[in-house]
Amino acid sequence: MERSTKDFTNRKAPVLPEGGKEPIERMLQAYGFSSRQVLCRHLDVSQSTMANRIMRGNFPADWVLICSMETGASLEWLTYGRGAPQTDGQTEAASWIECIKITNGVKSQPKWVVYDAALLPDDVIAPQLIMNERITYIVDASKTDINDGFWLIEIDDVVSIRELYRFPGNRIRVENGKASFDCQLDDIKALGKVILRTEQV
Repeated sequence: MERSTKDFTNRKAPVLPEGGKEPIERMLQAYGFSSRQVLCRHLDVSQSTMANRIMRGNFPADWVLICSMETGASLEWLTYGRGAPQTDGQTEAASWIECIKITNGVKSQPKWVVYDAALLPDDVIAPQLIMNERITYIVDASKTDINDGFWLIEIDDVVSIRELYRFPGNRIRVENGKASFDCQLDDIKALGKVILRTEQV
């Protein structure tokens, strides 16, 4: 049975909620992101743009639609918080994170991949998947205050992962086998701290 145009024109348009804070929080849950900063990078918008939408009470209809298409999250749930979060059977354990490959000291353009959120430590804020030769790392890009450990760093526009030790006077020891050296803290740009490491055998 065909529906007439009148069947649709007589219907009232849905009333969208005011404000964007709660829908944005549900978007974070749908993506599996741990912070608005990561969501901004994924949507390619500035943090100030997102903050303005929240402050002015503007409903982020465009972002909600993108989130629903990419994650399978229910529009009803993203918009109003009603019903089940997922519509396609995707579990909440799926998390989208940036994947970056390092080749000869140069970072590739980031791609977004699905990663099991259960494998991420609870305190990771901005996880990135870094592929370097035969080793894969999980790096927390929110951590840039260097202390002892493995770090994703940039020196003279060359990106690498190195083990660092911090000494008094803002001196840093960069471990690299026979090529190890000491330098000042300002000589290194920290891009994130290594949280997990997986190596092919």
